[in-house]
Amino acid sequence: MGSKVTPAQVEDELASFRGEKSIRQETPLSVRLATEHIHGHLFDPELTVKRLRKQLGLTDAMFSTRFRHHHGCSPACYIRRLRVEAAKRLFRHFDDLPAAAVALYVGYEHYRTFARVFKRVTDQSPQAFREEDESA
Repeated sequence: MGSKVTPAQVEDELASFRGEKSIRQETPLSVRLATEHIHGHLFDPELTVKRLRKQLGLTDAMFSTRFRHHHGCSPACYIRRLRVEAAKRLFRHFDDLPAAAVALYVGYEHYRTFARVFKRVTDQSPQAFREEDESA
């Protein structure tokens, strides 16, 4: 990509990503509301499962059990996976965007936390992913 990436381009790509995530109508209302909230605030560094439960008025056990049943993982894992998926998309679309900037865009205030989460989810570092993706 020859031209410099603008914040507006990145925001448009992230909005597109968010819009692609749909929620099945047969999902229980509490899980649907939680999922919609996650998708709407996915890139906000303040998004936490504790804050989500509090806003929805759900107990930890009830919320986690229902969420895990419908998504196959915990709410925290779901958030991590979506953020990493969004980061991978940014890496693919904007090869000159620094990894630290990608971390900020997808909701991580600290690059080290982002890199640790990215590696946990993908089994490779952000740099290794980017290099592999460029050679493909």
